[in-house]
Amino acid sequence: MLSKQRGLGLIQVAIVMASLAAIAMAFLMSARHERNFFTEGLSKLTGKAPPAASASAASSASSSASAAAVAMPAAPAGVLRKCVIDGKTVLSDVACPDGKVVKAIDTRGIEAPKAPKPDPADAAPQSATDKMIEKATR
Repeated sequence: MLSKQRGLGLIQVAIVMASLAAIAMAFLMSARHERNFFTEGLSKLTGKAPPAASASAASSASSSASAAAVAMPAAPAGVLRKCVIDGKTVLSDVACPDGKVVKAIDTRGIEAPKAPKPDPADAAPQSATDKMIEKATR
C-alpha cells in the first residue's frame, strides 16, 4: 500500500526557489546601482522617507540656514569627490556635504609597440668568407 508523501510539494518548492531568486536578483541589482532597493521599497510601503534621504534633507536644510551665516570655502581645483545625489553615486569636482575625496589615477593610455632592435649579427661587418659566399650567389 502506498502512503502519502509528507513534506513540501513540487509547486511549493518552486515558489520558494523563485522568491529566493528574486531576492538575490534584487540584491545584485542594488549592488550594481549602489543603491539599497530594500530600504527604498520599505520606505515606499510605510510612507516614510528613507534614512539616507532624511539625513541628507536635514543636513541640506541646516546647511542652507548656516550658509547665510558662514560661506563655505571654495573647493580646490582638480579634486574629485564621491557624492551620492538622488540615490546615485557620482564623481564630482563640486563640494558636497557627504563627499569623500577620491584620488584619480593618471593613465597614459595604450602605448604603441616599440620597433624591435636590429640583430647584432646584421650590424657587424661581414667576414671575408661571408662576402665570398654572397658574391658567388649573385
